[in-house]
Amino acid sequence: MQMKKIAIIPILLIISLLIAACGSKVPKPAEGYDVVLVTDSPDAGVSDAQTDTDPEKRIEASTVNASELYSGYGFCHQLCAESGYYRFTPVNSQNVAWQVFILDQEFRDAERYIPQAYDKALEGGGVIHIDAGKWIYVYCPCNEWTGAEAPEGCAYSWVLDPNATEADVTKPAEIKTDSSDGTDTASASKPTNTPAPTPTPAPTPKVLSITKHPTAETLQQGGTCWFIARADNAESIIWEFLDSTGATCSVEDAKNRNPGLTVDVYDNGETVGLKNVPMSMNGWQARAKFTGCGTSLYSNPAAITVTAISDFKTAYSSVFENYISLAGGGEDKYELWTDLTLSGITLGYFLKDLDGDGTEELIVGQIGGTTGSLWDHIVYSVFTLNNGTPVKVLKSSARDRYYYNGSGFIHEGSSGADSSDIYSCKYNNGTVSVINGVYTTAEGFFYVENGDRSSSIGTPISADQFNACMVSYEGSIKAMMLTPIA
Repeated sequence: MQMKKIAIIPILLIISLLIAACGSKVPKPAEGYDVVLVTDSPDAGVSDAQTDTDPEKRIEASTVNASELYSGYGFCHQLCAESGYYRFTPVNSQNVAWQVFILDQEFRDAERYIPQAYDKALEGGGVIHIDAGKWIYVYCPCNEWTGAEAPEGCAYSWVLDPNATEADVTKPAEIKTDSSDGTDTASASKPTNTPAPTPTPAPTPKVLSITKHPTAETLQQGGTCWFIARADNAESIIWEFLDSTGATCSVEDAKNRNPGLTVDVYDNGETVGLKNVPMSMNGWQARAKFTGCGTSLYSNPAAITVTAISDFKTAYSSVFENYISLAGGGEDKYELWTDLTLSGITLGYFLKDLDGDGTEELIVGQIGGTTGSLWDHIVYSVFTLNNGTPVKVLKSSARDRYYYNGSGFIHEGSSGADSSDIYSCKYNNGTVSVINGVYTTAEGFFYVENGDRSSSIGTPISADQFNACMVSYEGSIKAMMLTPIA
């Protein structure tokens, strides 16, 4: 008998070492997170389990009660300490669809957003493979946030299963929970043999494919419109236009041929915006050229229909209101006040398309001047429309006066006894520029072209030549047929 006892002792030591070695395969919980130890007793339930928060201690299974998660967002999480196949088992959870999410890193936002941001790895019971360092997030949808009724007596358990293989892994179509004891019925019926590996299909070649064509736009002259086009696998997008004859125009060509037009591209080229569209673009079309996958495709062209403003007077009504307000000492929205008197005179207006773009400019002047001089013909201000909104082009003052000459303007100015100038000017696309003119300084008389004294160096001329030019410019000034502003 003594010999038998001595022989049994080494056997017990060997068994103890084997048990310890097997236990080392079970993952440690994340530090500070409570997990429940499930006992080996067949009669032990979740309520009989004990809590152990020591991160160095190996565990048989991690279990969480649904009631513990109810007051939050329904989530608990744990860091996977060892790679392997993990078996997840619902306990008394016939009305709870437990879900498992496997994340590469700890989720830093509110956990309720996890189901929106990630696909679930498992629902109900089953087996999944998890790599060490991944985060295991367990979700109970019956929680205070979803408003579901608090579950009673149900729990969820997961454990590293050293006997599980790839054949045991729960496929997406097999994710379901048994209605009684939480056993994963799909996993229980799976064959134990390892199936032959499925051949990896050859990658599908990428194809350039247009998913959205631009649509036609109708707008009033001076208005704004947008065109949108998209394509899958496009490497570049270039917008272009077809004029009324069908000829292709680049964006720059379109802007050069339609003064005042603004073209902007947004959204990585998918959207093009046109602003201050003139009548000259009526009948044009916009289309996108996509390049990618070694080929190019054109979108369907989208028609641009521009309608004329039927009542320009109404479009400039805010300017008229400004002058009426200014005469009464009120608000001056467009900063039209100058040292030219408004007292005792009547202002009028006329409309004329000065640059042929289809938009009529507003010209404001004095009606019924009585001085018999050029002062009776001063242009007080000129406006144009940009995106249907009045924009001031110029205004006159006592030492900086403009006159209408039938196609453009004569500018006359003075900054002192020996410094004066007179220029012939043209209007185009909201800007007044000098064609030619003469000016005086203390050094003499000068003639200049394509710019005033500030931008161009004048050619010296005689006093007689200067006076002859003055007479010619002043002689070109036209009387304006004005309608009273009322």
